[in-house]
Amino acid sequence: MAKAFRQYDWPGNVRELRNVIERAMILEDDDVISMKYIPRPVSGGAPSDHASPDGHGAGPFHLPPGGVSLDEVEMSLVRQAIERSGGNQTKAAEMLGISRDQLRYRLKKLEETAAVPG
Repeated sequence: MAKAFRQYDWPGNVRELRNVIERAMILEDDDVISMKYIPRPVSGGAPSDHASPDGHGAGPFHLPPGGVSLDEVEMSLVRQAIERSGGNQTKAAEMLGISRDQLRYRLKKLEETAAVPG
């Protein structure tokens, strides 16, 4: 891992480094940060632990044979990020790789969806 960090150009400088480490710390289940949650550009493009067996890098998500509602998946991930961050919208947005404003927009959409009976 140290080699990957040294070889990466870090165009975002210290802020980018901090965000990469902070995100990995939040997502990591263990006490040690592994390459599992380090973005591919930093890790040198090596497939993560979540890569599909066929090497196409499907990530940790697999589309069920019957399909799935993208809106439901998005809202589920937003809820999980809010819960995992203890309600901290800035941290939740970082976990999702979006801005705080984008997260607030999605939360508003979530509230509107919940208010509609059906």
